[in-house]
Amino acid sequence: MNHLFSLAFIGIYGAAIIQLSFLVFSDVLDDGVLTYVAVGIGLLVAPLLRLYQKWRHDKSANLIIEYKSDSTPFHHKILNIPAIVVLTTMGSMGFIAVTNHKFSSNEVTHKEFRVTGVGQQRVRYDLFEYVRISDGISETSYSLGTDTSNPYKVGDQLKVKLRAGLWGYDIVDEIQKSTNKAFKSGS
Repeated sequence: MNHLFSLAFIGIYGAAIIQLSFLVFSDVLDDGVLTYVAVGIGLLVAPLLRLYQKWRHDKSANLIIEYKSDSTPFHHKILNIPAIVVLTTMGSMGFIAVTNHKFSSNEVTHKEFRVTGVGQQRVRYDLFEYVRISDGISETSYSLGTDTSNPYKVGDQLKVKLRAGLWGYDIVDEIQKSTNKAFKSGS
């Protein structure tokens, strides 16, 4: 039964990461790098927090790995390693997303992109429309929100307004159909 819980946790955790990544990084031209960094930080910090939590409770190296069942405080039973992994990962994703947008450059650049795909992504109970846009170098799934009237199709040329984010990746501020028929990789 314990293995079934572990497999279910990994599946649900992976699905949650994909959905949260779509919500917070869908306007960043990072090819998924910020998601990988945030998950890595979360997975590295979680065992350290759990170690601190156990050490703080008993101040003994004997109980680093496992508590005595009769001496485990209630909050330590609830805040176990899977819960800490989820909290640290979601926290690191939130921190990176907020700082990337909050401390982004005010300088705006315009670049030509092409729509390489259109689709829908379900996040909990909402269905989000998105377009995959590419400039030939980088690509992202730009969320159009829950409005079902997607005016874009594969091959459309777009004029994209970009700002440089704090973590070095461009943030898509706005997209609109371009009047140019020829695709340019930069302007």
